[in-house]
Amino acid sequence: MEDKAIRGVPWALLSYASSKLITICATIVLAHLLVPDEFGLVALASLLANLLNIFSDLGLSTTLILRQNLEREAMRTIFSLMLILSVGLATAVTALSPLIADAFGEPRLAGVLAALSPIVILGGVNWFYEAVLQRELEFRRRFVALAAQGAGYAAVAIPLAALGAGVWSLVVGQLAASALLAAVLVRLSPYQIRPGFDRRVAREIVSTSRGFMAQGGVAFLSQNTDYLAVGKMLGTTQLGFYSMAYRLAELPYLGIADPIARVTFPAFARMRQRGEDIRPAFLSGLRLVALVACPIGVLLSATADPFTRAILGTSWLTMIGPLAVLGVWAAIYPVQWTFGWLLNSLGLQGAVARISFSVLLVSAPALFAAAKLGGLTAIAWTMLGSLTLSLIPLMILARRRGELAILTQLGALWPVLIGIAASWAAARIVADAMAGQAAGIALVASVGTGIAAYAATLFVVAPRLLGGSLQQARRALRPADSAAPETP
Repeated sequence: MEDKAIRGVPWALLSYASSKLITICATIVLAHLLVPDEFGLVALASLLANLLNIFSDLGLSTTLILRQNLEREAMRTIFSLMLILSVGLATAVTALSPLIADAFGEPRLAGVLAALSPIVILGGVNWFYEAVLQRELEFRRRFVALAAQGAGYAAVAIPLAALGAGVWSLVVGQLAASALLAAVLVRLSPYQIRPGFDRRVAREIVSTSRGFMAQGGVAFLSQNTDYLAVGKMLGTTQLGFYSMAYRLAELPYLGIADPIARVTFPAFARMRQRGEDIRPAFLSGLRLVALVACPIGVLLSATADPFTRAILGTSWLTMIGPLAVLGVWAAIYPVQWTFGWLLNSLGLQGAVARISFSVLLVSAPALFAAAKLGGLTAIAWTMLGSLTLSLIPLMILARRRGELAILTQLGALWPVLIGIAASWAAARIVADAMAGQAAGIALVASVGTGIAAYAATLFVVAPRLLGGSLQQARRALRPADSAAPETP
């Protein structure tokens, strides 16, 4: 990959630390100020608002990144389409909010959903300008924007919760964060795009975006059908427990896999345009994602009990079971996500969407059955099974269309797989042995033991892996010889 893309990796990772990690820390603070039912109510409303955000994008932002030869007129058309769609969907969700509340048997949902509808409008702006920054590999500017978003949420939500605003502290916090993100993205974009429209260009762009739109919609449903099942079958209080466990399980994906994919996707698109082989770069990225992200997930699984008691308190003990399972899910999901974006960069977005849809047809009814028959932990097991089911065909497709043999794929992963197995076992043994001790002490001891076991195992089975990864990190962090010129 080109140097600008490689140097974008640490900024993409820092973007997560500045936004998602700040948000998670704020959520932990809010967990001590609010009750699970309030988290569940906002989680359900946010789920529906985010679903509309997906349709306001229609895969257009991904096409903006993939199509490196787009002229300014095409960009104006994309921006206009996204704005029109977002305004229409925000109007629709406001009008339909009472009916949606009735469908879920939750009267409070109508007001919360209507209040969150401006996020859908702002989403059109945010999707577009974040894609512009990705397209131009301007990840340092994206870092500033996402830092402002995370800080804005914490600065608004926490004081309101402390003052007794309840569920509205979460709503207003999300609105403030989304508005601040839009303002900073527009300000920091290397160029501003005015709305404009060309019917011929619109038809061409929508045709290209169709596969990304289908993939985004199916991926959203695949990732959120569990929320729908819990909210519909078990109520907002149980959804509050489950959503907190799921947010924590998302950390390895949000912190490692997603930032790296945001760099590699436009970089791979540029490499393909130049006729270069992207396989070595992909395997290097896959190895890095697995090395860092997978152990976070398994440690979260192994230490679910002391983690919940020490960080969130005894009022959240119901989430221990699902968190223990979702931690394993968290170790696999970053790998699956990385394969998906490789295939997207090869122009196989339609095939990825079809695979996701096929798995969804099986997992959706299974999730509702699990909610009815087994509760939160059964839902977590169902999520783990569907994720594993979707990874296999992606690896097969990478072999057929990406010319990456299965053994080559596994060769990038096997040391990490052995390491995380040892890490989980060591951390879980210590966590169980110290069950009667103070939760904070048990958490530190079990996490420390798990990390030591992981590092020791890697040193034995793949002694060069850590050194090679450090060399990659040094290359990413070294200063540029000269500043890259901005796109006019």
